[in-house]
Amino acid sequence: MDVLLFYPAIFQKGGGDRVVLELAKRFNAPIYTSIYRRETSYNEFRELDVREIRSPLFEKPFFFLKKDFVSYALATAGMKFLNYKVREDYDVINAHANPSNWIRNRNERVCWYFYSPVRGAYDLYKQKVAHLPIHQRALKNAMFSWYKFWDRRLDPKIEKTVSVSPYVNVRDEKFISEYVRKPVEPIPPGVDHRKFRNEGYRKYFLYPSRIIPEKRFEYAIEAFREFCSKQKGFKLVIAGFLPYGDREQKYAQSLRELSKGLDVEFRFNPPDRELKSLYANSYAVLFSPMNEDWGLVPLEAMSSEKPCISVNEGGPTYTIHDGETGFLVNSPQHMAQKMLYLAQDPAENEKLGRAGRKRVLANYTWEIFLSKMEKALREVAKEKSK
Repeated sequence: MDVLLFYPAIFQKGGGDRVVLELAKRFNAPIYTSIYRRETSYNEFRELDVREIRSPLFEKPFFFLKKDFVSYALATAGMKFLNYKVREDYDVINAHANPSNWIRNRNERVCWYFYSPVRGAYDLYKQKVAHLPIHQRALKNAMFSWYKFWDRRLDPKIEKTVSVSPYVNVRDEKFISEYVRKPVEPIPPGVDHRKFRNEGYRKYFLYPSRIIPEKRFEYAIEAFREFCSKQKGFKLVIAGFLPYGDREQKYAQSLRELSKGLDVEFRFNPPDRELKSLYANSYAVLFSPMNEDWGLVPLEAMSSEKPCISVNEGGPTYTIHDGETGFLVNSPQHMAQKMLYLAQDPAENEKLGRAGRKRVLANYTWEIFLSKMEKALREVAKEKSK
């Protein structure tokens, strides 16, 4: 089966990037993208067939967005995919995230892996847009109208849509019913459990994720401050990819300011080996994003035999069994209570960690994910012979 992968931009180390990597390796598939930055993405991409679609015609009009790199990447990817006609022979196109779904405009047999619509236009509008100055807000609203127009026109034409998690089907039920207009099958990503290990329980809590406001690190820092008022000897390690954008750089600086007086260590852009070592030696893992689509962090934590204390919302509510493999909490104070509980009971901490790894092996390996995705892709590829 000849599979082509489409992904808006490859420039960071995130969950979606990992999913595309695993699929590319499994199907020996080329990856088409609008922007590829080798130096900041996963090293494995260098060993694959990554094809950057270059088109100054669709890049120059959005030059003014370059300070907001994510918006720039999405805008240019949208125009490129909207107008791109695949010339090589293929059985199925596997498009990932929005606006890769727009490749359906000039190409058939598309299986769209749906993470979410552009969330600033929907559930995160208040957090990401409503507070902006009026001229910036007007620009964002114009872009969102453009996205909605093409989503409404093209999404119903897509032969099959699968989602990143059952939670996305619930959170974005209105979008799916109005735009996709077909049943959406959830096929959540897995984790390579063989690459994660447990090397002990040093006295630090780890929060590993991209350094962006949506990951809500301030929630974990507040919980750690509360924890430190009752328990000494632990530190908090924040580790992850820090994008180049002004918004993310300012956010990182605000986290440093917020952490003053606490034993908080920042590890920006750690190599993959270092990140896995941080997992392997951590005491437990924290995770506090806003309505996360799925979240690989809890799976990676459990693969390392470390309990994950996560907010009680989004994808983690499906992966974490509260009180059995970690905890789901409803406030920073609640998170601090669970941190204190684990810190004072090392045996319970290890017990939850072991149970977490068993849960991953039974439900969330890459083998399980890839088997389900192959079935979905073959279903669309059958259309070629009709």
